[in-house]
Amino acid sequence: MEYLKNWWNSIDRINIILILSLGFTGLILSFSIDENLSINRHSIFFLFSIFLLIALSDLDSKNIRRISLFLFIILLIIILLIFFLDYEVKGAKRWFQILNFTLQPSEIIKPIFVILTAWCISKSIEDKKFYLPLLFVFFFLLLSLILMQPDLGMTVLLSATFFCQLFVAGLSIFLVIVAFLFILGISIFSYFIFDHVQSRINSFLGGLGGTDTYQIDLSIQAFKNGGLLGKGPGQGILKEKIPDANTDFIFAVAGEELGFIFCLIIILIILSIIIRSLLKVLQLEDPYKIIAISGLICSFGLQCLINIFSSLGLIPTKGMTLPFVSYGGSSMISIAILFGFLLSLTNKKNEEL
Repeated sequence: MEYLKNWWNSIDRINIILILSLGFTGLILSFSIDENLSINRHSIFFLFSIFLLIALSDLDSKNIRRISLFLFIILLIIILLIFFLDYEVKGAKRWFQILNFTLQPSEIIKPIFVILTAWCISKSIEDKKFYLPLLFVFFFLLLSLILMQPDLGMTVLLSATFFCQLFVAGLSIFLVIVAFLFILGISIFSYFIFDHVQSRINSFLGGLGGTDTYQIDLSIQAFKNGGLLGKGPGQGILKEKIPDANTDFIFAVAGEELGFIFCLIIILIILSIIIRSLLKVLQLEDPYKIIAISGLICSFGLQCLINIFSSLGLIPTKGMTLPFVSYGGSSMISIAILFGFLLSLTNKKNEEL
């Protein structure tokens, strides 16, 4: 109890309350999904994620970097190993199977790479030139492996976060434009190489050979059915008809069952976490912490944006979860690590470290 008391006194209490609110929203929505296995697993992963978040948030910056380096090496090896294994889902090799559980290392590696990126950039600012070329080598290696899985959504998110951190560190506007063209180039390349990417984009644009808009049509209809206050928890029909309702389209489930007002509350919670964290950045002088927090918030914010916009049919579907709300063990662990790192970097007892 003494440990929790000390932790509570040093942590950003408003942010932890906002983060837990997101988590409990996902927990409530999981009970409306008629799959007992998913409900049980979501609850287990949620509890594990909370313990992981608390443990990481109490560590200092040096230990966060050490843990990140160790986990990055392990996860990179697992990503390489996956290509030699037979486990495959819908033509993609992204998951590592352990007994009855599957782990997506490319999901978990995101916040870890953000920390290492911040570390390398801050070292290069100190005129240690070796760090930046090494960072780019690992960036392109990781990007290539994720694109080969294939996972375009994760590739775009990782690239955007990486270039965001470089921009915060002082990247010129010209290089920002180059970065944007780089991401656009990856997207165009993926369109012509990967059938599932071509199908999703064609379906989104309509009339280009892709007419399967079943998921998006149902998602938009769910928001219409929900109205302002929703049909009530467990009363929605979207989850019974649409594939991946509890992951990629959980926001639509919330729209149908809890209504437009509750969806606005979810968005408000997300924006509050982002704004509070960015306000913390303005108070910092340490380049490492500034770049790290900016990267973590960029990753979190973009993932939320992609999931919500996909559910509303504003962008092609990406197969990306809504952080701490969607079901998925790897996603829950990844966002727990991200929030744990974020709370550690803004922890009062680590301010002078």
